[in-house]
Amino acid sequence: MRPALVASLLALTAAAAACGPGPRPRAPAPPAPSDVTTGLAPADDLAGATPPTGAGAGPTGTRAGTGQGSGTPHYDLEEIRLTATAGGDVVATAPSQLLDDAKAALDAGRTREAIALYRQLAADFPTSRLAPAALFNIGVIHENLGDVRAAIVAYHDVVAAFPVGRESLDAHLRAAGLEAEHEHWRDAERTLRDVLARPDLSHTDRIEAHARLGYVLLEQGRHAEARAALDAAVSAWRKATRVDDRYYIAMAHYYLGELAHREFLAVQLRSADTMLKADLVAKERLAAEAYDRWRQALEMKQPYWALAAGYRMSHVFLELWETAVRAPMPDGLDPAARDYYRIEVHDRVRRHLHTALDGHEMNVKLAAAYGVDNAWSAASKVRAAAIAAILARESRGELVVPPASARQAP
Repeated sequence: MRPALVASLLALTAAAAACGPGPRPRAPAPPAPSDVTTGLAPADDLAGATPPTGAGAGPTGTRAGTGQGSGTPHYDLEEIRLTATAGGDVVATAPSQLLDDAKAALDAGRTREAIALYRQLAADFPTSRLAPAALFNIGVIHENLGDVRAAIVAYHDVVAAFPVGRESLDAHLRAAGLEAEHEHWRDAERTLRDVLARPDLSHTDRIEAHARLGYVLLEQGRHAEARAALDAAVSAWRKATRVDDRYYIAMAHYYLGELAHREFLAVQLRSADTMLKADLVAKERLAAEAYDRWRQALEMKQPYWALAAGYRMSHVFLELWETAVRAPMPDGLDPAARDYYRIEVHDRVRRHLHTALDGHEMNVKLAAAYGVDNAWSAASKVRAAAIAAILARESRGELVVPPASARQAP
């Protein structure tokens, strides 16, 4: 195994303390920390965050209007529609005014009126630069109301009406995120493949789309395809001249670690001597591969994924210890030598417990340095206490072997 866990965490703790908490781009809602024995998996990372916002966007996540309310309003030269009323008056309507009226209605809690105004803007002024934002805002409203199905439809409507452009791309990715969050894996996969076929992707957008797709494929159990998608995210990252937001490249590295870890868990130990040795070697190799991938995620210095990776890097040592102390006895072992064998195994692998403990303690410190306290840091606190208790029992001469039914999930 790699001995650099504590050194890596120490270095990042120092770096995080020096830089301060920093921005938290699209951080997903972390898993509930109340029962860490159920395992931790950032399964909501695709859509658990506040909807994407543009510069000056309001608290609801809708796209900003014309700047009214922050000094003198500024309106670009735009199309104006003149309509004659029954009384003979002429009413002038501009897309910017409709956008501002919709925002005012939304701020007042009149969501149906706001949606109607956004739809009117897009229908009456389809060539306006504000039309895509208007349709995007309809999706945000439905999402804020908890109507996920309507939100997904609305986001897809943006893409259908405007195949290219920032709002279109954000809507495309947002739809995929909601589909994945609600475990509509096939829909999310289809949407993400459509995203990757778009002509208007930057390297940063491509990193995000591939990382999301890798996660969706992983959840479907299609490991080879998931690996290809996640590797494509890494490739896109290497081609980019600059990536300020490392959220999705950290996510790609993390899930590459998860792929190796799932293979690690799938290896079952057989009892015959030659097979047992081969199985232990395979588990060690896969644990090392997972560790290295998680370390790469941690080194991206994105708080959420750094803490997730730090937790996993530490926990895999506990799993290695469990693997060794629960492994079957070698075939043909003399009964008189069994007790000596158990003691020897525990003495040899106790270092894994110390490494796991050090790693979890450093992960808690890393969270403090980043100024965050989420489920991963909370789980590391719980794990550290549990491992310290095991070490205390072993120091008293006990040979702790957790029963299979009580084995902690990763």
